[in-house]
Amino acid sequence: MKIIARTHILFIALIIVIVFSSSLKNNFAWDDKFLIVNNPNIKDLACIPKIFNNQLYEGDGMHSNFYRPIQLLSFMADYRIWKLNPFGYHLTSLLLHIFNSALVYLIVFAISLSPYMAFITGSLFGIAPAISGIVFYIPARSDLLMALFLFLSVWFLIKYRQKGKGMLYVLSIVSFVLSLLCKEMAMMLPLLLLLIELSAGSGNDRPMPRFKYLVPYLAIVLTYALLRVTIFNFAKGTNFIIDLSFSATLPLWVRLLTDFKIIFLYMKILILPFGLHMEWFIEPVRNVFHSGILPYIAGFILVILGLKKIASKNKLVLFGSLWFLFALLPVLNIYPISVLFGEGWLYVPSVGFFIVFSAIFQDIIRLKLGKIFSGILVALFLVYYAFFTIFYGSVWKDSVSVFSNVLKYEKNSPFIYLTYNNLGMAYYDKGDFTRSIEYCKKSISLNPKYFEAYNNLGVAYVATGKTVRAMESFKKAIRLKKDFVSSYCNLGHLYAFIGFEDKAVEILNAAIKIDPNSYRAYCNLGYVYTEKGDMTKAEEFFKKASQLREGDYELHYCLGTVYIKNKNYKKALDEYKKALGLRLCDFEIYNKLGFAYIKNGRFKEAEAAFRHSLALNKEQSEPYNNLGNLYAVFGYFGLAIHEYREALKVGSVDKKIVDNINKAKSGWKRALTKHKAKSIK
Repeated sequence: MKIIARTHILFIALIIVIVFSSSLKNNFAWDDKFLIVNNPNIKDLACIPKIFNNQLYEGDGMHSNFYRPIQLLSFMADYRIWKLNPFGYHLTSLLLHIFNSALVYLIVFAISLSPYMAFITGSLFGIAPAISGIVFYIPARSDLLMALFLFLSVWFLIKYRQKGKGMLYVLSIVSFVLSLLCKEMAMMLPLLLLLIELSAGSGNDRPMPRFKYLVPYLAIVLTYALLRVTIFNFAKGTNFIIDLSFSATLPLWVRLLTDFKIIFLYMKILILPFGLHMEWFIEPVRNVFHSGILPYIAGFILVILGLKKIASKNKLVLFGSLWFLFALLPVLNIYPISVLFGEGWLYVPSVGFFIVFSAIFQDIIRLKLGKIFSGILVALFLVYYAFFTIFYGSVWKDSVSVFSNVLKYEKNSPFIYLTYNNLGMAYYDKGDFTRSIEYCKKSISLNPKYFEAYNNLGVAYVATGKTVRAMESFKKAIRLKKDFVSSYCNLGHLYAFIGFEDKAVEILNAAIKIDPNSYRAYCNLGYVYTEKGDMTKAEEFFKKASQLREGDYELHYCLGTVYIKNKNYKKALDEYKKALGLRLCDFEIYNKLGFAYIKNGRFKEAEAAFRHSLALNKEQSEPYNNLGNLYAVFGYFGLAIHEYREALKVGSVDKKIVDNINKAKSGWKRALTKHKAKSIK
């Protein structure tokens, strides 16, 4: 049996790798920018205490009430290895999914004592299109990690009940705690453990009194809930789990009625995975005659009756059905959460659905069709799943693709203006500012009071040089939301850009009055005073910003520039080194670092820094020019001229570089003349 289990698990791992291999080519998408690319908290090991004391988006200065320290630790581990290479993050998610699929196989095997059932369940779970977004979408790492520790907790407890080794029980409890530190949804674990305890064939032959072993799990749930509503409650509104959301505006009875439709929709996408996308909008059911809810209620009753009939002969059908329902309970909006429906929430519940599927297949279909035909049927279903998952994977290649896919299916959503805004910013990140402006305007046309779209429109206008329109957009955003600090910061930065430094200082100080902890306001004030030539003030504000966001490369980069202008080259070198440690793939930092090395008399290291900068981006003239200057100082005029010419190739004709070439040629001629004179002597 061990050989069969290993063979099955290896096969499951193989088909997962084949189906999900395209994800390794995908770029960062959606919230990756906030959680990884622009998050200083994952780039410095000194930020580990901060990760455990703050909400998920704190690193980028955004507000939320998501507490996910283990998720951020996993990103920190990825960053130590891969820096900002998305391949590594996708690889970690893929490996976690493979491990989770193996655990699903082992758990189902232990419960059913059937390697056939375990194989079908593990295989379907491994490549199911409806839950594949969890693997494709890097920030869904919280679901992967939550499931990992939850499955481990279940597995360790099953083994404990079989073998009676106390360490297995301890490992199960520890795993449960870790799963809660990944995502709140893990709170339903005691229900799953109770279900396993009541199921036949789970090996519950230990002398411990029934259910007594569940007490620590229940105590942990209560303790965790208490901590989340007190110490680890980061919500700004009255809702102690999240800020006020759409689902929180709906009465409980409306949410419960809507759940009939939602449960069927979950089952539908597990069987027929058409139209998969993120950001689903489900029209709430406001009465029993609304949105055709009666057929859903009738269908729900029929499904229960059908499952009851089958379950009378096959207890695993009942087990799988209850697993599906129990695991869904935290996200059925009995207590309102962020949205009504999400594909990713199916990750753990889908195991129960696939247990039902495999039990029916083994005990009914296989008996009627025989092993060969039933095997062919399983293979065809796996191919069917693989096709949809591979297709869905292409949607996740970048943010533009993700939000464009949402638009295909949610054009009538009352919140579609949010998608248009997100798509506008996705195009901005790609450098397509024309489309960015187009989609931000579309967002505003759908919701003229949406202040964030005006702010983002202003950012896109700045990128296209339309400063007057940008200014109007930022001011409009502020009129709509008088405490919208982001627009104050952007407006202040724009005033500084066009030369109105005093006005910029006024606007940015207003932002600080609204939010004394505004990192961006302090940082922008540092920029303004740098432009004004007041390096003392610039240093002061950059240091204040650094106190708010330790580990941000931008602040070290800016302080390095301030110290260069103050001719404090040793401090400048230290700051650029710190910036580089936080953003290893930034060619601009390497270039500035090379300049600081020169000023500190470390010429070999300067040359290496310039070469690193060019290796990252050959389409920049400054490092070539700096290399030319470095070689010219030491009399390597031929090399210097070569570098200057490379600088002219990649940039516009720069008089300074042309002058440098002429100086190098003159120096070369003088050197040749001296050499000839020495030869004659």
